[in-house]
Amino acid sequence: MELEEREIPISELKPGMYVSRLDVPWELTSFPLQGIRIESSKDIQRLASYCQRVYIDLARQRSAEKSVDTHSPTQAISTKKSVQSTKPAWKKHCVEKYSISTPQQKELNACTDIMNDLERKVYHLCEHTLRCRSANVVQLLDSATQIVESVIRNPDALAWLCRVKKNRQPIHMHTMRLSVWGAIVGRQLGLNRYSITHLCGALLMTGIGKSAIPEKALGGYSPFKCSFEYKKHLQETLYQLKQLKISDSNIYETLESYCERIDGTGYPDGIRENTIPFLSQVCGITEAFELLVNPYHMTRAISPAHAIFFINKFKGVLFEETLVEEFIRAIGLYPTGTLVEISDGQLGVIIAKNHKNKFRVSVIPIINSQGEVIQKYTVLDLSYTKSIEHTFIRKGIPSSTIPRGLLENAHHWMFKNGTSIKSLIDTLF
Repeated sequence: MELEEREIPISELKPGMYVSRLDVPWELTSFPLQGIRIESSKDIQRLASYCQRVYIDLARQRSAEKSVDTHSPTQAISTKKSVQSTKPAWKKHCVEKYSISTPQQKELNACTDIMNDLERKVYHLCEHTLRCRSANVVQLLDSATQIVESVIRNPDALAWLCRVKKNRQPIHMHTMRLSVWGAIVGRQLGLNRYSITHLCGALLMTGIGKSAIPEKALGGYSPFKCSFEYKKHLQETLYQLKQLKISDSNIYETLESYCERIDGTGYPDGIRENTIPFLSQVCGITEAFELLVNPYHMTRAISPAHAIFFINKFKGVLFEETLVEEFIRAIGLYPTGTLVEISDGQLGVIIAKNHKNKFRVSVIPIINSQGEVIQKYTVLDLSYTKSIEHTFIRKGIPSSTIPRGLLENAHHWMFKNGTSIKSLIDTLF
């Protein structure tokens, strides 16, 4: 079949068209790498979350139109019912819709105290539980509730703090980031507040067992192949929770299965597919992403966009397909706090995203094209996609590429210039 392509904007897409190329790489989306045939408006909406223009394969489109003509109405109805029946059962519980209710700068001021309080409680949980079993789990779950409320008001504030906050205890910061990612994903899924808090609480508890794992076992960790020594963290966490007599048995049950995978390669029991509780699956995919972007040893860190590619690669293998798609939609290619390379050669950090136009972000350049640290910060309005008129993001890069102190400097500058930053972002967006 001879290739005939035509470039069109997303707005001109219609069911029956075959999309062969995008204005972003296929590997950065949740779609098959070889292309997609548009079946409904939902496919168009999904594409719109990744790109602005697409390339249509005209030859395949004509071939599809001929094929449709040969089908009877009865066959068409049967196919439609078949597609509808594949909708995951968990979707019926995801009914909430949340909107941004607080500006990022205001939420940053509020959630800084939340993070400081959470850090103290996580330290107590991880360091004291193994020695004297005195951790106050109820207080920690109260902090989880505060995280959820902050993320619901504006998910970018805590996402930013998790990327720049300095901490000498990697496990503590790891569990705090997990809880924030979990809240962001739960928000996107449309879970109610109770379920999102449950999700955050479970992810915070994972730090108990991980704190008991030797450095060597942590250093050899792989999200897709865990050592026997590393797997012990789950058993330790569950044991300690029993000793603490945690009142919320649902959290315990979620943690029991969060290391399972739908193809049966997980642990401890190797259970498969729908036998794995839904919130356990959300915890599992959240942890896999976090440990790709922020591994126990940061020399192995990869960019969020690259991590999304890996997660998508195991869609339908380790993680349920629709859940992967929703996870990618929640996290995005460039979460707030991501280090990126700009088309003019500068390195910058994303400080805000436009939730109405997902392709627009605010970036603070921190290293110029000559590799020199920028002394005077400015805020740029950038897009994900290549444009002749505008500077754009070329790619995401691991945060370990630059000294953490540079991210903290940008953070302090944001607070010092809070009013001007807010007005500038409001103007740009």
